[in-house]
Amino acid sequence: MTRFAVRLPQHQARLVALAISYHLSRPGSETDPETLADYRHGLMELRPELDSQLEGDPALVELSPLQTTLLATALSSVASELKMYSVFDTMAGQSRRPRSTAPGFDERLRTLFPEVAGDPAYASQLAEDIIMLRRALPLGRAQEAIKEEREAATARRARKRWWQVWRR
Repeated sequence: MTRFAVRLPQHQARLVALAISYHLSRPGSETDPETLADYRHGLMELRPELDSQLEGDPALVELSPLQTTLLATALSSVASELKMYSVFDTMAGQSRRPRSTAPGFDERLRTLFPEVAGDPAYASQLAEDIIMLRRALPLGRAQEAIKEEREAATARRARKRWWQVWRR
């Protein structure tokens, strides 16, 4: 199986951790739309591995093509959330009302990036950093690998003889 080794400086590792938290807070985010079963190796599997590397040296993670695709989607989603964060902060005023509809997002953001508490506009800078990080992912190669895996699975199914039920 194809794997992509990605080295992340601490700032980028925290951005990825935020994106994974956001992704996992959405119901059905780890559900395969084709089978309606949970992904065997989605971002849920990556979270503890990355969280254990959030202090010190750059983080090193290996991503499957599926994880790369899911992470790219999560990064895009959290970038949109961060772009609106300062607007939602202004609307929330001094209240303790959450700025995000994703459960736990505000707490996770402020834990990973405490600067946001003093300057909500800092979230816009984080959104720009996330967009640059997303562009650096090997997304094209990951999508190609997924396509090749699907084609190989289709070819294997086509080679099975219909009357040999026991081989299915």
